[in-house]
Amino acid sequence: MSTDAKPIPLFNLKEQHDSLKDQINDAAAEALNSMHWLLGPQTEKFEEEFAKTIGVKHCITCSSGASAIQIALKAAGIGPGDEVITTPFTFIATTSSVSLTGAKFVFADIDPRTYNLDVTDVERKITKKTKAILPVHLYGYPANMDAIMHLANEHNLRVIEDCAQAHLATCDGVMVGGIGDAGCFSFYPSKNLGACGDAGCITTNSDEIADRCRSLRHSGRALGKAYEYDLEGSTLRMDEIQAAILRVKLPHLEEWTEKRRKAAAWYEEGLSGVPVILPPTPPAGSSQSYYVYTIRAERRDELQAYLKEHNIASAVYYPVPLYKQPAYAHLKLKAENYPQAEKAAKEVLSIPMFPEITQEQVMRVCDTIRAFYEKNA
Repeated sequence: MSTDAKPIPLFNLKEQHDSLKDQINDAAAEALNSMHWLLGPQTEKFEEEFAKTIGVKHCITCSSGASAIQIALKAAGIGPGDEVITTPFTFIATTSSVSLTGAKFVFADIDPRTYNLDVTDVERKITKKTKAILPVHLYGYPANMDAIMHLANEHNLRVIEDCAQAHLATCDGVMVGGIGDAGCFSFYPSKNLGACGDAGCITTNSDEIADRCRSLRHSGRALGKAYEYDLEGSTLRMDEIQAAILRVKLPHLEEWTEKRRKAAAWYEEGLSGVPVILPPTPPAGSSQSYYVYTIRAERRDELQAYLKEHNIASAVYYPVPLYKQPAYAHLKLKAENYPQAEKAAKEVLSIPMFPEITQEQVMRVCDTIRAFYEKNA
């Protein structure tokens, strides 16, 4: 197999951007020239459009997916002395956002099949201090929201969904971000719906949470009043240029998502019989958005090196679970308490996935993986 073939990237942001470049440039220029650089008409229109897409009453834009979690938790009443149960197998923004509210995060282990929260372990971790559950829809696969909402209702807990990787994923026909008390989306450039910079939003059906989110992202300002502050917030707004760019991209999101699902079907076909574990298929009525296509592989690091030799990009999300991060060394968390997260960190590998990927490229990835295992049988 040739090692000088054309590279296949993990993401291909350039191709998508180039296809919309003129529209993006025009939209950005219009926003810039409007002199409404923050919380202007582009932001208002995008919030309306994204809320309609997700099927919720409110969308509140903000500066990033991380700030969305922080704002949503505070708006839901989470603060010092409270505990929030979440996963250790995620990006650190999930937990740092909890810490920034003054609350404490508590880890539950993951389901080895979906990589999302193991609801049985979540239930074991509930204490009198627990005030919220923070599920992450990892890799675009929806968490077990039926079980999570049942548990939350039983224990009077808030549920804040981390939807950073799961735009248009569904649970029982309902979009993620519209199931818990609030959903938090990232529009980081590589996401399924990406801005040209940092951006995010909160979605909710709660009028109270929405009003508090709008205040908290804007220094805690009382809505409709200048220099009067009901809350202690911060400057966590999304700018008008990003809103305008996202409005250009949003009408394409459903088509892009379907292309990702088609590519996933190609992978499933091409990797048939190869000794790797493929992403699970959601139950009937639910769907995933394939932010990344993640397999589980023995000799993962060797396979990754082999793919690199053949000009195929890959990545590990996440090689170091959060309980092992230097930032949390003072917590003295033990890996043996999270055996499934520990095992997944050693085996997961994300391979190329983007809407513009071709069947030929997918088959080349599959053939290369197959060749690795045949060579090392």
